[in-house]
Amino acid sequence: MSRPTRTFVAVPIPRDRAEKLQRLQTLIAPSLPNARWEEPDKFHVTLAFLGDVPDVDLSPICRAVAEAVKGFPRFELAIEKLGVFPNPSRPRVVWAGLTGDGVETLSEIQRAVVTAVDGLGYAPEDTRFTPHITLGRLKPGKDPTDDCSPLLRHFERWMGGSFGVPEIITYASQFTAEGPAYVPLGRAPLKGR
Repeated sequence: MSRPTRTFVAVPIPRDRAEKLQRLQTLIAPSLPNARWEEPDKFHVTLAFLGDVPDVDLSPICRAVAEAVKGFPRFELAIEKLGVFPNPSRPRVVWAGLTGDGVETLSEIQRAVVTAVDGLGYAPEDTRFTPHITLGRLKPGKDPTDDCSPLLRHFERWMGGSFGVPEIITYASQFTAEGPAYVPLGRAPLKGR
């Protein structure tokens, strides 16, 4: 019997924008010494995290995602400012925000993806959606940084540029000796302009 595959649906971040995000990580790292930083090749915008999916269901999920997004146009997103979850006094996730005219389209696509995978019995555990790119995580109990408000204020006008979104990708998260590797399972192209 095969092992299930950890699966998620996301928007990939282009290499040039990922390099800019990596520079931001370098700038903020001294203020967050206990952070575990994401590797630039893993930057993405999660639309739906499905957890462990049996291999037999992977193709139907990829098809459902492609069908759900095929009518949406390509769009642009801008990367701007620094944020944290759940709040500045208890930071656990450090992220870069997304803005621009394409955010509404992104939110509509996210809802369509959630509906599609839910129809196959894979309702995401958390359907709340705050468009962001995770830069790093702080572990609870590891002397978490005090209030991050000054750091957030310092980077509130930071801009990482914009990028086009031509497709949505369903990924497998595979564990390796070097950490997780994200492998595309299915690509769902958006309509050209």
